Amino acid sequence: MKGPLRWALFAWFLALNQPIDAQEPSKFEKIRDTSLITGVELISLSSKKTVMDLQNYDGSAARVIWSSDSNWLAFSSSSGPRVSDTYVYRRSGDDFSEFKTENLQVDVKGDVRNEYVRPIRWVKPGVLLLEQYVIFRGGDGKDATYQFTASFDEKTAKFRIISKKRVTSGLPHGYD
Repeated sequence: MKGPLRWALFAWFLALNQPIDAQEPSKFEKIRDTSLITGVELISLSSKKTVMDLQNYDGSAARVIWSSDSNWLAFSSSSGPRVSDTYVYRRSGDDFSEFKTENLQVDVKGDVRNEYVRPIRWVKPGVLLLEQYVIFRGGDGKDATYQFTASFDEKTAKFRIISKKRVTSGLPHGYD
């Protein structure tokens, strides 16, 4: 094969090996290639101050979930290889305020080894659907996945779980 034909076949081969997405990601979706990213932060446009760090312990970017009114955001961040927590922020004027979410999980019976809690979507502003994936010690295949809904209570300024269910089919949301 001579010059241009060889390069055309090489380009065609490269194109075949690229992933094809069914839909174009929105501007808030996860970043695909993080090899050149050294930090991920949410910056307030008005004050130019860093509102929060959106980077996991391994350097990857957290997946941010925005409410329909853009006043709430939630994301899951891994502080280590065996745990992830969900963080929730609410717009207050030109800034965002963090809400304490240390109890934003389902109580599980058993000896838990790994636990991952991540937001799935905002049902409506102030009401968040989450998923919790739990791996138990012993490795006997009795891992569990729960979906639960948390609602923000204006009086107490805390989230409370209003529904939960165990999910038994397939891999947990976002773990495929």
